[in-house]
Amino acid sequence: MKTNRANKGQFSIIAALLVSVILVTAVISTYSMVRNAPIRESPKVLTAIGEMNADIKRILDFTVGYYGSILKVTGNSTYAQGLAKSYLSSGLVNIAHSHPEWNPSFDLHFGSASTRWFMPQSFSAGNISVTYSLAALGIEGVKYETSSALEVTMLESDPGLAKVRVIRDNTEPELGLTRENFWFYNYTEESTWELIHPETDPTISSSGVYTLTVPSKVNPNSYTIQIDDNRGLIVSAFYSQRSVSSGVPQFSYTFDWGEPDIVDIYESLSTDVMAIELLQNGTLRWLGQSITTQTNPIPPVSVKALHVNTTISGVTQEVPFQVESWASNYNVPLGIAGNNSLVNNGNMVVFLVDNDVDEVTLWWDGLDTTTQSSYAWENVYFNDNPSSGRLDNGFLKLDVHNFYIVSNVIGESETYRADFLRINGRTPSYGSDRPAYVIYNGVVRDILQQEPEYGGGVVDSPDFYAQIYLTLPANAPYYTYTARTIFVDTTQYRSVSDLSAIQLSNLAGTPLTEDGTSGSFPQTSSSTGLFYNGSPTGWAHHWSQISSGNAGAGLMFTDINNQNLYSFDTIALDYTGALSVSASRIELNPVERSDADFDYPLDLAWSGAVVTFDDEPIYQSVDDVGLWVMVEHPPMVTVD
Repeated sequence: MKTNRANKGQFSIIAALLVSVILVTAVISTYSMVRNAPIRESPKVLTAIGEMNADIKRILDFTVGYYGSILKVTGNSTYAQGLAKSYLSSGLVNIAHSHPEWNPSFDLHFGSASTRWFMPQSFSAGNISVTYSLAALGIEGVKYETSSALEVTMLESDPGLAKVRVIRDNTEPELGLTRENFWFYNYTEESTWELIHPETDPTISSSGVYTLTVPSKVNPNSYTIQIDDNRGLIVSAFYSQRSVSSGVPQFSYTFDWGEPDIVDIYESLSTDVMAIELLQNGTLRWLGQSITTQTNPIPPVSVKALHVNTTISGVTQEVPFQVESWASNYNVPLGIAGNNSLVNNGNMVVFLVDNDVDEVTLWWDGLDTTTQSSYAWENVYFNDNPSSGRLDNGFLKLDVHNFYIVSNVIGESETYRADFLRINGRTPSYGSDRPAYVIYNGVVRDILQQEPEYGGGVVDSPDFYAQIYLTLPANAPYYTYTARTIFVDTTQYRSVSDLSAIQLSNLAGTPLTEDGTSGSFPQTSSSTGLFYNGSPTGWAHHWSQISSGNAGAGLMFTDINNQNLYSFDTIALDYTGALSVSASRIELNPVERSDADFDYPLDLAWSGAVVTFDDEPIYQSVDDVGLWVMVEHPPMVTVD
């Protein structure tokens, strides 16, 4: 897989600063602990050995805590291991400096730290084996091995309560924690995680089971708890009833494909491939529209830990997916997410479904040493060649020009052209700037991006910018487009008399456009002209095609983007947005019938699918079947 990683690195400046703070704090704490340890003027041998062993154990405790702190900030276990080993070695050096009267020396055989987080059974642990000598006391070759661990087990509990068993150093119940040692993860309106304490102190059993009240902000059915013990060790553990029962942390998404007549249409299709986007906040999207009835945010687990399963007719298997990085509230694609990063509010998990899929399960392996599944990086669908401007998803071939797209079904000769973002009669000019192949030879989809330029500006529309990105899902008969316009604040006169998000041309045959609905099914029109919000059937125009027999091309878009077509109607004080259909061309024009005058900032985008077909059209008049059902009746998803 190839990706554009231009704006990415292993660690951000913020993460580096946090790591520095963690390092300084840990070193000061450790060195202070060792320097202030009581020293007798004439220690006995056993006392000296006991004191030395205790110092080494404290160093290990701090090392495990330090390792977890770095891992929590960066998600990079290799980086965290390197810092932890360096810290452990420097800690032993400092012990030697703190006891010069003993003349100690150390031979470190091994020292390790490890974690398993965001699991129903989670831990942070470390081990050390060291041989030391206290030459001034005549003590030689003392071998000391010890471990440090904090283990957390989530238990089934009553609604609104969390039961957590906490074990120290593998066997000893930890009984010394208060509410200040427990933190619940809460997903905020700003799409970030915050840690909040339980509102009351827990009750504690002699076996180390803590019963806590789940804070009112937190979903009582699915949550993550972080435990910080008094040594500095941290552990994050995940709870849901299904996860506790199975031992595997997971979110399961059940797909409802609609009423029987809609299911019948889906089952008649063989090309109803959907690239579903799962955002960190738990929203599932299809063509920019949410299809979830509720959400469970994804915890900040390591990207490399993720897996996706689908269940079809009772059979569950792991399937390909990709974790993407985006910026600007999912408006700017950046590429494949680094596998050593943490899932954040710029990531989305993308996978494929069709009408055979009953359930999709997102799950993760919280062990810090886990390796990324090949299902997250191996290309099995695409045969792309960006140097020649060619994308191939196994069903559809795109020829990428600078910048328009020519599409055709592989093996067929008919080709169709799409151009983007005409404004006030001006078409974009791109000069020699090639589009950015953000992801090519992807796992489940490619992403292409381009920034239109308008040399000399746009007449009557100053301070205007634009962005286009396309996606090509694997084995799909369509590619998707998003055309974004950004009108910044201006003191100049601005009038938009023409705005076309996409123009699909080189079409031939019979036009057919949705012109309202009757029950669950489209009403159709074979007329040419404008289809707009004020036409007799209102705003229900989700698709339009021009075809000869079952071969042709067209546009289709979900309900939310159908409504976006009319975004300028309130500005124009008229029905201006329209689908424009002629004998050989389809245009999606948010400004068509009347001018839109405004001087305030406005950021709008239109998304949809460009469908190229040779067998299954968007709509067949004979029996109402076709790909239209994907946008008119997308599946609804419930989360467990």
